[in-house]
Amino acid sequence: MVRSLFLFDMTFWLYLAALTLYVAYLFARRPSMALAPAGYPSEQFDERDGAWATQLGQVATLVTVFGWLVNTAALLTRAFERLEHSGTFAPWSNQFEAMAYVSWAIILGYVLLELRYKIKAIGAFVVGIGFIAMGAASLLPYRYQTAEPLVPALNSYWIYIHVSVTLTSYAAFAMAGGLGVMYLFKERAELQGTQSRFYAAFPDLETIDELGYKAIMIGFPLLAFGIILGAMWANYAWGGYWSWDPKETWSLIVWLIYGAYIHARMTRGWEGRRAAIYAVFGFLMVIFCFWGVNFLLSGLHAYA
Repeated sequence: MVRSLFLFDMTFWLYLAALTLYVAYLFARRPSMALAPAGYPSEQFDERDGAWATQLGQVATLVTVFGWLVNTAALLTRAFERLEHSGTFAPWSNQFEAMAYVSWAIILGYVLLELRYKIKAIGAFVVGIGFIAMGAASLLPYRYQTAEPLVPALNSYWIYIHVSVTLTSYAAFAMAGGLGVMYLFKERAELQGTQSRFYAAFPDLETIDELGYKAIMIGFPLLAFGIILGAMWANYAWGGYWSWDPKETWSLIVWLIYGAYIHARMTRGWEGRRAAIYAVFGFLMVIFCFWGVNFLLSGLHAYA
């Protein structure tokens, strides 16, 4: 138990360090020539500043990857602890573990995105969400952070597929929400004609919009699959596919919200600012479904 909690604590601090480095990277990016200090050769200023930013970005990526590896080790350690307590090898069996898994999936998604598109600036927003997820988990009381034996309804093979698939969809929506916030920052800076080193590393608005859309297109079918698996599990455990439990209902609401987004984008041309605002709104609904329902509404999923 102590081993996994120590690793989870390490993950929290590593993600904080990574977030700090990515934010520093934004401020250290090469500014425009107009921002060079008076009397200082602009070309020399740009070259020195660009090298410093590049080094910061490389260190940020290394710290992020190392944090993800520690997060992986923490989940695996917790899985073995769970195996000892309840015979179930599933390190996402309570709210604390689920938050840690979502953080793991968010960071994995970001690392793959950075490897594919070489855009480090997104880390300040997406890694930030992963850090917040770990921070929220660490705020839970100690009794929620331990690997206590599972209730009979959870001690099933369904927990391996239903929970992991659903939580992965939440991670994809979290990435889309972070990209939505980034889009709004970038758009506001362009409308105001702001020139600062903070925005120098941001990709163009079209790229941010497209990446947010792709994240939602990954999360949407995963959530649908998770809901279907949950209904099958409910029939196995409780004798009915659907009981309008608050968690079930809000999961369906979230799925419909993102379904409306995809429909509006495909048929109404919803792109840009409207899509970014909607992505942020959808992510807020995911937070309520994932966090708020568990603590504010009672139901069959209260043990989660």
